Amino acid sequence: MSEAQILHKISNDIEFLKDQMLNLEKDISEINADLHRLRPEYREKVEKILEEGVFETYTSFDDLRREIEDV
Repeated sequence: MSEAQILHKISNDIEFLKDQMLNLEKDISEINADLHRLRPEYREKVEKILEEGVFETYTSFDDLRREIEDV
């Protein structure tokens, strides 16, 4: 196999790997989106904050969760 043929094969392999990486990134992004969907009660809280422009500080994540979930 000539040097030009080897370089051509390497180039094709690299293009194939790039395509595979793009597909993997897309799949991972879709999986990530499915895993991190915002629960409806959290979405409502976020929308309220964005509408009002009022931001609150919480001492812990549990305090925030209790307010959102009305537990």
